[in-house]
Amino acid sequence: MHPVVLHGHFYQPPREEPWLELVPRERSAAPDHDWNARITRECYAPLAAARVSDAEGRVVDIINLYAWLSFNVGPTLFRWLDEHAPEVGAAMVAGDRASLVRLGHGNAIAAPYHHTILPLASDRDKRTEVRWGIRDFMRRFGRPPRGMWLPETAADSATLQVLAEEGIQFTILAPHQVPELPAHGGVGRWTGTGGQQLVVCTYDGSLAHDVAFGDLLSAHGDLGSRLLSTSGGFTALATDGETFGHHHRGGDTTLAAAVARVRDANTHLLTNYAAVLAGMSDLPDVTLHEPGSWSCTHGVERWRMECGCRFDPHTQQAWRTPLRVGLDVVAQGIHAIVERDWPVEAGDPWTTRDRAGPDLDGVTGLPGEALRLLEAERHALAMFTSCGWFFDDIARIEPRLILRHAARALDFVPPGDAEALEAALRSALRRAESNDPTKGSGETIWDRTVLLLADGAARLAAGIAALGELDAALLTELHIDTHEWARREGIITTRHRRTGLAQEWLATPVVWGVVAHRIHVRPAGGGTSRVIPIDTVPPAATALLRERAVPMVLDATLPVQARTQLRHGLLEPEAARRIAFAATLETMQHEGLERTGATLHAVLDLWALEEAVVPASVVDRAFLALREVAPSRARDLLIERLNLALPRSTP
Repeated sequence: MHPVVLHGHFYQPPREEPWLELVPRERSAAPDHDWNARITRECYAPLAAARVSDAEGRVVDIINLYAWLSFNVGPTLFRWLDEHAPEVGAAMVAGDRASLVRLGHGNAIAAPYHHTILPLASDRDKRTEVRWGIRDFMRRFGRPPRGMWLPETAADSATLQVLAEEGIQFTILAPHQVPELPAHGGVGRWTGTGGQQLVVCTYDGSLAHDVAFGDLLSAHGDLGSRLLSTSGGFTALATDGETFGHHHRGGDTTLAAAVARVRDANTHLLTNYAAVLAGMSDLPDVTLHEPGSWSCTHGVERWRMECGCRFDPHTQQAWRTPLRVGLDVVAQGIHAIVERDWPVEAGDPWTTRDRAGPDLDGVTGLPGEALRLLEAERHALAMFTSCGWFFDDIARIEPRLILRHAARALDFVPPGDAEALEAALRSALRRAESNDPTKGSGETIWDRTVLLLADGAARLAAGIAALGELDAALLTELHIDTHEWARREGIITTRHRRTGLAQEWLATPVVWGVVAHRIHVRPAGGGTSRVIPIDTVPPAATALLRERAVPMVLDATLPVQARTQLRHGLLEPEAARRIAFAATLETMQHEGLERTGATLHAVLDLWALEEAVVPASVVDRAFLALREVAPSRARDLLIERLNLALPRSTP
């Protein structure tokens, strides 16, 4: 039977802000909270239970496609699935186990821990990424990996040498990366400088192109027929897993139909690379066109310079070089600090980094200084996630994600060193200009967006203070994975769980309605006060505030009929807020602003708790009502909050 291998590379960048390790709302992913959630709904979850339908649209089978696809999952994505979609992660593991029974070899292969372009990394960082990836794979799948996917299939001889030395037996590359193999795919043996060997597998470039960028997954495409028409050697497809359902809507069902056809044919066998290789011998020797990758025709230049690879031909990517240079300076500085400050009793720092893993749970008994330096190294590695350079502009979300890790890494080195490294990074970022003049340079983006979510412990302290102000009983329900906390005699103590770093805070909520509009937070031992908006406190705190405040405010402000409709699910929350605000404005006209101002703020608090923008129609209604009200401090507060151009009572 003719072997067919369909490989999916499943990956998303780590979207967690690295201070409290929570994913902020990404409005571009609406209606979902963030892009991980949206792509899981559109792709990862459907692939776990993909429908096969007959000509009349009736369901004839439901397939866990992870049992039929060769696949790898980026460890940082798997980490997100653990918490937000564990059933999807479980389906991936179940698919691997099913293939192990069916073929004697599991479908899953490993990946380096971060999606780093390994030819651009040092040998030491290559090894850490590979070792962490192997460790994560073994923990999830219960077996050592035979193969490893390289991010963007980026490879050179030094990278393959590391894979071979770490026990990896094969990897998958694009056909143009291995000149000795045919363009439609093949298998060869690469030999390293010390005689170590690694099997290199390539895929059918034409088939991959037609699936990813052509119409094979469209309604009139026929992936199944295309696969069944192949013969000779074996057929291999490799593409982003997100192709099936996210990039191509309905791609999951098209793939399921193709899998069902090939599965039920007696001429072709759906298999995986490990099983194919088990039946091969006398592989040809191959070399690399190096460095190379599947998504840059210039090797790996896409991740360090303006090479011409882009989506929009009207944009420039000169920003890529200063971004790479700035982060290289930060990383090298952190490595030097580790060498300088590492406690002797903690052993070799780089061996310990490998053993500790990304959660620092592979070692015990380390002093606090070593744990903090390891945490800095953790974020220094995450800074080089490839997505930061892949797209057209530095103002996109992906560069912001990697810059957040740079900011977090600096939290764990001595203040003087952090200031010097940040200054060097800023100098580089000034030369990284966005294509959008309103976004400015990388330094502007650093100040406006990256540092917005910094000071995670301060934001946690703000959330604790806001909860205590509304109802201290809510504090018993607050849990944050990254931190322990306590509140005694007005002082809030936060403690980072992995490193033990403890901080004490004084926090003063500013309440205009029912929930704090902002919280002033400063270190208990003295220091600069931070103003924390309520919409940047941890979501766990916001959820508790919302749970208590929403019924309290709506019960007090909604007319009777609207309350009844809300209670019976006949009124949407947004409509309820609008009605409540309008009703309160009407009350204000009769009772005056001094009596109703706090209630108006209380309704506005509900939009803040939803991280939602107050609708323009609500702002307009408030403007018309407030311009008829005599100037006062209460009126000034509403003007400030709604950003109205009305005269104030005080300059």
